[in-house]
Amino acid sequence: MKLLTLLLSTLQVVLVKSLGEVSGYLGDTIILQSGVDPTWTLSKIEWSIWSNHTWIATYHKGRTNTERVHQFGQRLSLNISSGDLTIQNLTKDDAMEYTVDLLNTDDEEKVNKINLIVRELLQKPTIQAARSLSVNGECLMVLKCSSPDSGVSYSWDVIPSSVYTLDRSSARLSAILNTTQNSVNFTCTTTTNNIDHASSVVTLKCDDDEIQPPTQEPLKYQCRVKFAFPFLIGFLVGASIVTMIYCFGDKIKAAFQFLKGMPFILSHSS
Repeated sequence: MKLLTLLLSTLQVVLVKSLGEVSGYLGDTIILQSGVDPTWTLSKIEWSIWSNHTWIATYHKGRTNTERVHQFGQRLSLNISSGDLTIQNLTKDDAMEYTVDLLNTDDEEKVNKINLIVRELLQKPTIQAARSLSVNGECLMVLKCSSPDSGVSYSWDVIPSSVYTLDRSSARLSAILNTTQNSVNFTCTTTTNNIDHASSVVTLKCDDDEIQPPTQEPLKYQCRVKFAFPFLIGFLVGASIVTMIYCFGDKIKAAFQFLKGMPFILSHSS
């Protein structure tokens, strides 16, 4: 009994605390904070991964070692004052749970866990646009936004906001412009997880021969013709025609009557 009491008195119970999640982007640098008490003077730091607690960075008896696991190469650095771990040039394989075991000069111990999420920046969306020739001082613009990334949602911002538009929360947007209007900016934004986003802008006028993109090269003429016919016919002859006429009345009806016999001009911007 005395022996059992002696053994129990020598055991130290160390509670493991979760520090939550942190996120970084591919190729960026991130600092994993140890969560140490700022009054501590650290004598031991052990950062580990996986269920077998493989060390990746350690500090013990005045010696630092950050070259323990090949996966991290020379991308790790350890702050021996705060216990924080810096990871450079993030990769997808770095996304995991990390554990840090801290010991101070008074032999007080603390163990914390932190989960790292690695995100990939969204690529800029591409905007394709087609318009009718002007009819009674107005023209119909049809824009389509697309993204190389999957699982994104689309939204449009139009300046000035007074421009008649249909469905600003989808990949396709229709707008009615008049020839007396100055240039109109159409911005397509793609979003994922309500966090990451990317945008592209095109500037249009009713009497322009070309869309004026910010810095992107236009498609070749052959490519324009290839995409113009199926896109415009499929979109304008479909349900969107009925919806736009219903929503915007006689102005749209007049524009569509003219479009039946008129060509469209297609331009492209990313």
